[in-house]
Amino acid sequence: MLENLRVTFSIVFPFLAYMAIGFFLKRIGAITDDFAAQANRLLANVLLPVNIFNSLYNKDLSSAFRTPAALYCAVGVLLMTAVLMWLVPRWEKDPAKQGAMVHCGVRSNSMLFALPIANGIFGYEVPEVVIVLAVIVLVNNMEAVPMMEYYRGKTPAYAGRQEKSRFSLKGMVLGWLRTPLLIGVLIGTVWGLLRIPLPEPCAKVVSGLSGVVVPLAFVVLGARLDFSHLKANRRNVMRMVLVKLVIAPAVFMAWPMAARWSPENIVAVLAVFGAPAAIIAYAMTEYYECDADMAGEIISLSSALSLFTMFLWIFGLKQSGLIS
Repeated sequence: MLENLRVTFSIVFPFLAYMAIGFFLKRIGAITDDFAAQANRLLANVLLPVNIFNSLYNKDLSSAFRTPAALYCAVGVLLMTAVLMWLVPRWEKDPAKQGAMVHCGVRSNSMLFALPIANGIFGYEVPEVVIVLAVIVLVNNMEAVPMMEYYRGKTPAYAGRQEKSRFSLKGMVLGWLRTPLLIGVLIGTVWGLLRIPLPEPCAKVVSGLSGVVVPLAFVVLGARLDFSHLKANRRNVMRMVLVKLVIAPAVFMAWPMAARWSPENIVAVLAVFGAPAAIIAYAMTEYYECDADMAGEIISLSSALSLFTMFLWIFGLKQSGLIS
């Protein structure tokens, strides 16, 4: 038990330290909001896609596409969306707040948060985890636009305007195809399946850029923590954080654990349902005229607490022998 505690702490502590450093640097003015926003765009548009490519291009992907976790997680996310769209209106009557709560409830910071955690558990990039997370990115992008259009259309301010919805199926599909994360997955997958050799100088560049991702991502995450508006929305924020970090992982981890899935598949499910709310949910909530302040509070609190819940999950899985 003590050894599992030590190993689990060694996995989680660097991420906690990075976030604490980012939080501290923001408070003393060494990191500004503009820098954090630009760094986050750099991560999403360049560094994370490169990191995903690095996780796939030189791996044997023959077993990764047979993982049961991909379909399981995709169905789970859609089911969770339906449940939250039914449940949240019973907690909150304001459509703008409903949109923020549902969006943050179903959209996880998996690529930015859980992928490094998974790599920390195994000590190397696991193709199964990357493939599952790529499927979830696709599912999230598919449902986010129509879902947020639905909640924006319910807000009184928008309902009173005589403008048509900006939802477009063609635009949505083009948006998927232009998503940098999915581009990184596609290129890395094709490269890996075709076994195309990457010249050593190029491999060093790819590896070097990938090495920047974890420290920068968590420092930026710590810098973006903001609890200034928490008091006004405390009850609903706490409800969504409880759903995000406790109820959802407990429900969706039950079957993989009972069925004794492989460690890689179990960690992939944990990576999807145990991660905090996605940072991008703030920008999308604001764009679709819902309550961006509430979205920011859910993202901040779930991010701050997720390392502790992830610690407990990893420790419990190690104690039960489901991961080594």
